[in-house]
Amino acid sequence: MYLADPAAPRLLLGLSSGTSADALDLALVRVVGQGGSRTIAVLHGAERPIPAELRVRIHGAGALRAAGLAALHFELGRCFGQLAREFLEQYGVASSAIAAAGSHGQTVFHHDGAPQAGTLQLGDAAVIAAELHAPVVADFRWSDLAAGGQGAPVSPFADWIRHRHAAPRLAILNLGGIGNLTLLEGDADPRAWDTGPANAPLDGLVRRRTGAACDVDGLMALAGRVRKDLLTVLVAEPWFARPLPRSAGLERFGGPLVDRIEAFRPAVGLEDGLATLVELAAWAVAASLRGSGWQGGSVHPCGGGARNPALVAALQRHLQDLPGTQVRPYAELGADPDLREAVAFALLADAFLMGEASSWPSTTGAARPCRLGRWVPAPLP
Repeated sequence: MYLADPAAPRLLLGLSSGTSADALDLALVRVVGQGGSRTIAVLHGAERPIPAELRVRIHGAGALRAAGLAALHFELGRCFGQLAREFLEQYGVASSAIAAAGSHGQTVFHHDGAPQAGTLQLGDAAVIAAELHAPVVADFRWSDLAAGGQGAPVSPFADWIRHRHAAPRLAILNLGGIGNLTLLEGDADPRAWDTGPANAPLDGLVRRRTGAACDVDGLMALAGRVRKDLLTVLVAEPWFARPLPRSAGLERFGGPLVDRIEAFRPAVGLEDGLATLVELAAWAVAASLRGSGWQGGSVHPCGGGARNPALVAALQRHLQDLPGTQVRPYAELGADPDLREAVAFALLADAFLMGEASSWPSTTGAARPCRLGRWVPAPLP
């Protein structure tokens, strides 16, 4: 399980599926060294669609009983393993050449602030290992939960390894289903937290009203106007007053947030609802930075929300009120924003293999730094 020579180059494969569940992101990474002295090269990356039937089951996972969850856990493991094997075959890389695959799995539940309530990511690691014929490291949240942490966000380790020296002070803003921030200041321990809703309620409202997957290019949000009466209600959500670090799940900012918009009176049109949700997401980012004592620097959005012009424009407007703060493209850091999460799980797997902690009390609120993940060996020949 441990690598004897940290100076020897090793290949890690990262697998990531976000809350939209539309695709599996994959990244093949070559790593040399350990700790903060690692050097990283992203060799290949790709996005592979998740079959529509599985997407439907994922979005309905909250209503499944034990038998349905168990079957979905197996099927997602098989799907992820097959997509990973095809990805390696496409680039002529043997499964036996990788030290491990790091798989986050598909989140279908995350506690609402109480670690003892748990978290659940589907896509069994043993099934992935059987399909991929390689070791797998997965379940990256539970060791942190066991130490009293939020178990999220878990990507700050990779942000710290890759970007901590890009500027004296900077922030990486991931706009997935839920927004989260990583604050970097050189070699100091990073700070991190969830900011609140991002893409999840936007996508959920569009799905509910139209059946489409999302608001492509933010066009509907751009055509709407912010409903200030609704926004006033939404920003009063007590979750936003929770101390940092904190985490959130779709149980608060997914379907239930869409339900609140649907029940609001007077009724909210689709475009106005999306415009208001965009405003809420941008406000939440700025409010959390202000409350953190942020001293200014560049903020680099990534994730699906970084491709939403309405959300980016709202962010720029809200963050311009923070002294010394500029919104800059993530690509300026020399990395592909579409592969950030997949690379993060490759590096988390590497940290596990090297016996290193990859979360900090300052990123999750855990009592101590934690070594994240569980290891499943490759199947016997």
